[in-house]
Amino acid sequence: MAGWLLGFAALDLYANLVPRLIGGAVTAWLAYVAGFFALTFVLCRYGLGLRHAAPLGLARPAGWMRWLWVGFGIGFGIWALKNLLLLAMGKFELAGWRDASFALPLLGKALFAMFLASAINDLMIRGYGLAYCRRFELMRWYVPLTVIAYALDDSWNEGIDLGNLAFSAILGLSLAWTVLRTGTLWMSIGIHWGGNVCYRFMSGFDGQGVPRLQHVIEGARFEYASLAVTALMFPLVLLVLRWIRVYPRAERQPVRALARRPVRRG
Repeated sequence: MAGWLLGFAALDLYANLVPRLIGGAVTAWLAYVAGFFALTFVLCRYGLGLRHAAPLGLARPAGWMRWLWVGFGIGFGIWALKNLLLLAMGKFELAGWRDASFALPLLGKALFAMFLASAINDLMIRGYGLAYCRRFELMRWYVPLTVIAYALDDSWNEGIDLGNLAFSAILGLSLAWTVLRTGTLWMSIGIHWGGNVCYRFMSGFDGQGVPRLQHVIEGARFEYASLAVTALMFPLVLLVLRWIRVYPRAERQPVRALARRPVRRG
């Protein structure tokens, strides 16, 4: 077990410290992304004895692409609803829109970069946690463990703040539940990806998004409204998982047995 914890610490330190050291150059960031996946492969293959990606939630069963895009729709939709509510509450005013020459490259960059960033976080937190809980027969603790890990990991970027911890815990619950029900990371990555793309749509990478915003103000009521909208994601995820029928009825029972079976080594 100690090896697994050290492996997670190595991935977490890499994911959060290296970007602070390399700056914002595109080539450096792409090298960082490649380095993360290379480090994950080495740790999991040679340190933990995982011979393939399925224990980490990266299997591609029938419907995996649908889960990814459904997740994207959920994430983008919740973030869009959040911004519409904040606009109605007066947090900011919409002064206009930037032209296509600005918007299209920004959206292309957001789609590409946010997919990789979302995949890194989901693989590190929920994928690694899935393999860990399966290996040590801790699947009953998968959701709380990954929610806590996600909330604490997010403090690298947002600091230790009760509001940010609550937001991360609420979001982390929805993300972890999709993994628990589907056995893969794809819907979780999609939710993460969609939310991040919507965020970049509004704020860009340097504070300038596609909409032109003015008179932006802060206030606790906006934070509470944001948390309330984020909390809507969990019941929505429950409904969507029921609607898309993640597993055929005959396969539902064996899934639990699979979740309890440790990953085989060697």
